[in-house]
Amino acid sequence: MFFFKKRHHNLPPNVYMQSYLEKAGIRFNPNVVDTVCSRGLSATFYSLLALLLSLLTLYFTDNEEIFPGRKSYYLLLAICLSYVVWYFVRLQYFRFIRRKLRHDRTPIVVEAYAIVLMDKSHNGATAKPRRSTVLFKETGSNKPRFFTAAIKNGIRQHYYQDQLGRVFIDRKNPNLYSLDSDTALQTVSEKNRRKFSIAELKTTVVDDCKKSRTD
Repeated sequence: MFFFKKRHHNLPPNVYMQSYLEKAGIRFNPNVVDTVCSRGLSATFYSLLALLLSLLTLYFTDNEEIFPGRKSYYLLLAICLSYVVWYFVRLQYFRFIRRKLRHDRTPIVVEAYAIVLMDKSHNGATAKPRRSTVLFKETGSNKPRFFTAAIKNGIRQHYYQDQLGRVFIDRKNPNLYSLDSDTALQTVSEKNRRKFSIAELKTTVVDDCKKSRTD
């Protein structure tokens, strides 16, 4: 816990731990759709694909007997095939969802708000952050919702001043959404846009939380 308390004090003013934001009352559903689509077929997929092709080569050349037993060979073959198919089908599924969501003609307008270091694991425990994303806040609302861009490995992130985005959300399942910040209309010209990195920007989540509570 000492590590994370120290990190909160040392972080730049526009960068926050996910756990810290939750304590400040700011919660969001991670952007699963864009995260899966942006990562595409990972190195794990290609490693398993290479292993699968090697196993199939042994099969078609009648050399699978090099394994201690045929059961172990066919078990490994089945596992590799299952994972390769699962990775590919999963990617195509989320690509289909993203295309479907972006047909919505009434997206939610959002603006870039902060950089978030994802220090929460799947079971809710706090861990050293290895992933990060840009947090966007809904505009024109007294109780704004928060959304994220695609989650990336590492902590290098940036966004632009006054950068707007559009969120295409599944009305039946709000956990599924796609955020488009690349083609969304910007409030300033491309020439005058200022890029904010992990070490810039003065706006803080705490100040906005206090302001919203007083309002």
